[in-house]
Amino acid sequence: MSTTTSPPATSSRAAQRRVEAGSSVMCATCDDQVKFAAKQNRQQVIANVYVDGRWARVEHYHAECYASAGSPYGTPAEAPVHTARTRPA
Repeated sequence: MSTTTSPPATSSRAAQRRVEAGSSVMCATCDDQVKFAAKQNRQQVIANVYVDGRWARVEHYHAECYASAGSPYGTPAEAPVHTARTRPA
C-alpha cells in the first residue's frame, strides 16, 4: 500500500479565529494590540505569509482591520466548529 501526501501550501493564506485570553500580538494594519475581552466574541485574522514560495512570517489583524485593508491574503478561512464531546455511559 502506498501513501501519498499533499505538498505543503506555499502561498499566503489567512484564517479567522477567536481572540484567545492572553493574546499579546499587534495588528499589522493599525499597530494596536489584538486583545481578548471577556464576554465579547472578538475575532482576529491570522495570515501565514509566504515570499518566493517560502514561509516568511505570520501577521495578525483585527478582523475589521483585515477587511478594511482589502483582505490582502484572500478571504479568511473560518474557524472549525468544536462541539463538546460526551463520554459513553
